[in-house]
Amino acid sequence: MTLSLSLSSSLTRALAALAVTAALFGCAAADASAAPRADGRRITFNQHPATARDLAILARFEASWGVTVPSGDYWYDDVSGAGGLWGGPTRGFLGPGLGLGGGRVPANASGGGSGRLTGIFVNGRELHPLDVRGLTQLFGQAPWPGRWWVDGRGDFGPEGGGRYGNLVALVQSRQRSRGSYYRSDRASHSSVFVGSGCTAVSGRTSPSDSSSSYSYYVGC
Repeated sequence: MTLSLSLSSSLTRALAALAVTAALFGCAAADASAAPRADGRRITFNQHPATARDLAILARFEASWGVTVPSGDYWYDDVSGAGGLWGGPTRGFLGPGLGLGGGRVPANASGGGSGRLTGIFVNGRELHPLDVRGLTQLFGQAPWPGRWWVDGRGDFGPEGGGRYGNLVALVQSRQRSRGSYYRSDRASHSSVFVGSGCTAVSGRTSPSDSSSSYSYYVGC
């Protein structure tokens, strides 16, 4: 199970403006092996050089955000719409079904792939430890090891199997039972807010680096 999904159209828009521009595309390292484009950028999705179609999709986001995506290596999950820097955790959401980099996210997109990193796979990708940390904070327990699917609505189930439930409903149920609260840790620059039908988790992959921020939102 994972929070790495596009939960609603309003949430997708909010995350696109807040998380994707600042984190997903904010600190990518250029890959010299990717073919340069007309504007000089080198961008890969799921280890494939960005196609003209990929760049056209990015151009629409760029026009909306008012930013230019820098050269770098990224992963993208076509089923959930999640994305991040290659080798790292989920950093934001572009929405499902865009087909960037062929769409299917590789198992090793977040630094794992063999099952030894976290042992939790979602839509084929082994989750990064920070993904697992965020999920644990949201749900109050660590996600179950194994292989899972999660779609853009928040529905989830075992890989190759049927629907088990909905992550949004689970988080909202937990919110109702616990009420509102806020907790922060200045040392790690992390925080958790639960209340008013919204759960938000934020932090940094590197506490001293403000550009390494990540955020997860459900129901906000």
